[in-house]
Amino acid sequence: MSLADYCKEIIELIESGKIKNKRQLNAAKCKLAKKYSLQKMPTNPTIMRFAKEKSTMLRRLLTKKPVRSLSGINVIAIMAKPYACPGKCIYCPSSQIGVATPKSYTGKEPATMRALQAGFDPKKQVLDRIRQLIETGHNANKIELIIMGGTFLATPLEYQKRFVKEAIDAIIGKRSKTLAEAKLNAETAERRIIGITFETRPDYCRKEHVNRMLGFAATRCELGVQILNDCVYKKVQRGHSVKDVVSATRLLKDAGFKVCYHCMPGMPYASTKDDLKSFEMMFYDERFKPDNIKIYPCLVLKGTKLYEEYIKGNYEPLDTKKAVKLIAKVKEMLPYWVRVMRVQRDIPTQLIDAGVKKSNLRQLVQEYLHKKGKHCNCIRCREAALKKSKEGIDYELSEAKLFVEKYRASKGIELFLSLEDKKREFLFAYCRLRIPKNSFRREIASKNAIIRELRVLGEPLLLGQRKSEALQHQGLGAKLVNEAEYLAKDVFDRKGMVIIAGLGVKEYYRKKFGYKNRGPYVYKKL
Repeated sequence: MSLADYCKEIIELIESGKIKNKRQLNAAKCKLAKKYSLQKMPTNPTIMRFAKEKSTMLRRLLTKKPVRSLSGINVIAIMAKPYACPGKCIYCPSSQIGVATPKSYTGKEPATMRALQAGFDPKKQVLDRIRQLIETGHNANKIELIIMGGTFLATPLEYQKRFVKEAIDAIIGKRSKTLAEAKLNAETAERRIIGITFETRPDYCRKEHVNRMLGFAATRCELGVQILNDCVYKKVQRGHSVKDVVSATRLLKDAGFKVCYHCMPGMPYASTKDDLKSFEMMFYDERFKPDNIKIYPCLVLKGTKLYEEYIKGNYEPLDTKKAVKLIAKVKEMLPYWVRVMRVQRDIPTQLIDAGVKKSNLRQLVQEYLHKKGKHCNCIRCREAALKKSKEGIDYELSEAKLFVEKYRASKGIELFLSLEDKKREFLFAYCRLRIPKNSFRREIASKNAIIRELRVLGEPLLLGQRKSEALQHQGLGAKLVNEAEYLAKDVFDRKGMVIIAGLGVKEYYRKKFGYKNRGPYVYKKL
């Protein structure tokens, strides 16, 4: 009697249909643990390791945190080594563990601990995360790489190039001589890089930085905006202005990037009224309108200047109750085309001296909205696969209807194309099409349109794989691309279409639609 026998019997019971749900799985695990005299209950990832083939049923029952991949991709976040930050923000924490960490990270966040364990080596971080994804039942075949840690674009240029190259090589499982070779190899690798994201400051997002990120095959950029208020910026020693946010946002969109704002309600010198005004500006002022937001309420941590002000009684952060009400108001105002990517930072509660200490802040906001009879229209709250997984509400893909939201942003015209049910409660796929006024990138110019994002939601499938119950590989993406091309050519009189595509997605556009590589993009004459 051994661990292997235990795991193989659990797998056999699942495959034979005798275990059909989590309740039956847990009961069988307890029963068999006694049968095999196991002192400790084997974890689901341990059981999964003994499966010769990971069937749909096995993945459904044994996958840890299945919602991680239900947005169509798996995320791998890695961290660059500590370097000095251009900012001097009074609220920004540093290492709480006696070892140097990137600015704004305590050393106790899961991603920081993984980076420290790997010595901030990009290859080791990537391989460790891929191993974890596979062991917990996820398909690690479609990867979005996020490079975080301080202000990466302020680090030495050669370090940046080497870090990105080694991360790409680790994902595709192939050693390349140069960054250019690594990017080329990634286009047809078995494990596809769907996109690469960088975090930066608005004042480190000039043309040179945007062009550099394109050279690194980036497709999305996250800006540390915090609040749209110059007075607050000055008092907290942020080091940039609202004008920098406006400039960075337009440069990114005109280059095809998806734009995410990091937002920090409850900052010192800002009232709740100031916070709400800032969020209203984000979504109603044409100079802004980010595609995604992350909401991180301001926290008080030891070692910061803000902690000193808090001890003196000069600052009072948002508590959980106030934060829930504020974020609920924000979510009520969100348009269909924005996605709330995250609510609350991943900082251990014991390190927070004051502020929101609840790690399930998003859930508390959702419950508050539900009690009020309100709801949020953001992308994440309407993703069909997520709603099915969390709420048990099924959908009919055959009822998918095309919607087009048109709005002006950053001196261009944006069109958000989406496939949803007729009540707009279930979102299956979406596409962001931009008609720029005059992009600084020659590949886009004034006569071309650009697709900034194409996303089919749901479980990420292997290349060529088909599942009747899945959303991917059902032709939804092709339908949106065809509609975007029609709008660009026949409605806006554009001569060509440019697409900012992840390295591993370029082949899809070349084979399926006849696009060709042009600089960091793919292009087709319409």
